[in-house]
Amino acid sequence: MLFIHTPKCGGKFLGKAFGRHLKDCVTLTAPKLRGHLTFIEYRDRLREMGYDIAEFHTLSLVRNPFDWQVSWFTYLRRNPGRRTGYPLEHDLFQDMSFDDYVNWLEDPDAPRSPQFAMGKQVLEWSCDESFEIKADSLLRQESLWQDARDLKDRLNLRIRIPEKPVNTSKSSDYRSYYSDKSAEVIAKRHADDCRLFGYAFDGPVTPATS
Repeated sequence: MLFIHTPKCGGKFLGKAFGRHLKDCVTLTAPKLRGHLTFIEYRDRLREMGYDIAEFHTLSLVRNPFDWQVSWFTYLRRNPGRRTGYPLEHDLFQDMSFDDYVNWLEDPDAPRSPQFAMGKQVLEWSCDESFEIKADSLLRQESLWQDARDLKDRLNLRIRIPEKPVNTSKSSDYRSYYSDKSAEVIAKRHADDCRLFGYAFDGPVTPATS
């Protein structure tokens, strides 16, 4: 199994579920594969190492992009750069409102760290260049506990699902952070995520298309 860890989507919960087994994952043992790499990055780097990503059962995570962006903003504001890997953003966000943050996302000339993961699409951790879902198992942050239990049963995994959430966000209802303008910007920015995974700013979540 290859765990493609989409940042800010409940990865710590899965890490606790897999426990010591996670230490054997090639994403942690191979220096070339460390970090929050996207599906395409894993595929290409594995190929360079002589592997085919199809040899692995790929597991990834998704989250409502409106909630995802609020989670990034509140997490980086709250935690120092030495913990997050985003010291520049931590300092910048101290004096920003959430609308300021959305403007920062949209400004190509704004100062930012090279990795800029919050500037990607959520789908990049589970899809190829054609926006086709390639992850064999796709779990939603919104239903992660049940999705993890279903995964355990379906694949007969020897894992222990935590009874309580891990690293629960303190950002309350993400919708309260948005103005009409910022909601419109994020809707356009993550239009492909919303289309592919059935997300909306305020509405039901429909099943992913694969």
